[in-house]
Amino acid sequence: METTPEQTAQGAALVRVLSAVLDRLVCANAPLALADPGQVTKFHALKAPGIGIHQYLERIHKYASCSNECFILALIYIDRLIQRNNFLLTELNVHRVVITAILLGAKFFDDAYYNNAYYAKVGGVLVCEMNGLEVDFLFRINFSLHVTPEVFRKYREELLSHSSSNEDSHEDSMSSIAQPLPPAPVVQMQVPP
Repeated sequence: METTPEQTAQGAALVRVLSAVLDRLVCANAPLALADPGQVTKFHALKAPGIGIHQYLERIHKYASCSNECFILALIYIDRLIQRNNFLLTELNVHRVVITAILLGAKFFDDAYYNNAYYAKVGGVLVCEMNGLEVDFLFRINFSLHVTPEVFRKYREELLSHSSSNEDSHEDSMSSIAQPLPPAPVVQMQVPP
């Protein structure tokens, strides 16, 4: 779980770009959510949290000690959630979706990771809620946690290429990140009752 200064800098850049992508998506979805709020899920809060997505991701990056790869996996998992469920990412659900996606990325990819109680504390949710969010997310993406190296590389390169450039000039190219993914192989996992 110990990181080099280079990994820390790369993680900070990933957090910055990932938060910009998620902010942009939430802003784009705001008019849709006003017109038709859609189905309320376990991920929805009653009101938007007082912390912005960038600060929330910085908090997770600082305290969760997960690898930088988990943030890339989280974006891939969030894309799968959106595509497979017609899920509308809004200011009411983005925080819970993000903490759950990062938790799943850490459990799937990292050799050492914190338990759900720790992630719940970092994410500002109850442990029982974190457990429920994890199970719900897994079912919504059909337990599809495996990511091919090609898909991972595509997302990683896209995010990193924008981390050192002016985000405004790449607004259109950032939309390519949210393009449909090919179906990923199903990974069988046992879910505790």
